[in-house]
Amino acid sequence: LREALIKACEGNVSRWPELLPLAVFADRISIRRSTGFSPYFLLHGVHPVLPMDLRESTFMVEGFRRDMSPADLLALRIRQLERKPEDVARAANILKQTRLASKEQFERRFAHRLQKEAFEPGDLVLVRNTAIEREMNRKHKPRYLGPYEVVRRTQNGSYIIKELNGD
Repeated sequence: LREALIKACEGNVSRWPELLPLAVFADRISIRRSTGFSPYFLLHGVHPVLPMDLRESTFMVEGFRRDMSPADLLALRIRQLERKPEDVARAANILKQTRLASKEQFERRFAHRLQKEAFEPGDLVLVRNTAIEREMNRKHKPRYLGPYEVVRRTQNGSYIIKELNGD
């Protein structure tokens, strides 16, 4: 979003405050590759009506005809809104497949770095102190916590650990 906003400023970066609402709206109505839908569509169940749609008198509804009665147009809109749960379910399915493919690609790409051996109950381990990674004064804090004792491995591959004193 930041790069798009800078490009939209066309060299005059001081314009970013006036272009920010347009950039955010453009981002929200853009179709995501992961779902096949825009966030706007997933939230509202309809595609947004843009200023050029109003000016050119186009309508974002399938089956629209100029001679439609208000009741027919309303019925068409109702059918469109009725499809929202189907569309959200389809987007969720696409997102699930995309995430699975991304996970598999990650595992192939970083297979050499992923830990293959499993820790056994009773093994002593150190735990990386990720809480400090974004702190400015992390140089003086311990990078690893422990040692801890492995209690068991869960189904998803993470571990239940305990302090050496039994806690």
